[in-house]
Amino acid sequence: MKRELIITTIIVIVIIIAGIATQNNTKKTIGKVNDMLQNVKQEIILDEKEQSEYTENIDNIYNQWMESDKTLSIYLEHNELEKVTTELREIKGSLEGGQIKESVSHIETCIATLEHIEEKQAFNIKNIF
Repeated sequence: MKRELIITTIIVIVIIIAGIATQNNTKKTIGKVNDMLQNVKQEIILDEKEQSEYTENIDNIYNQWMESDKTLSIYLEHNELEKVTTELREIKGSLEGGQIKESVSHIETCIATLEHIEEKQAFNIKNIF
């Protein structure tokens, strides 16, 4: 009886620690990409740079996301991650097509999707039940 209780306690502790670690990794990764997108959006709104610079920034964000996607896909739904990837490609396509101002709506959609992923991953009562 005592042995089973110890094993169960260890398993619960490992699950809690893994949950905290994945939640922290998700917050850090999504926060970084979110900040980068916010910066690009502000630059577009203020019309601070040339089209090629916006495209280069989005390429950097996309590459960063693809690196993060490898880790996040281990414990998050692939459907949610694919939505972000699709939005980043749409942003890139809008910029390459010369529709700079229209790309802001795609950036907002991407940011909302990232926030949804972070909210869905959070440890709270709403997500438990």
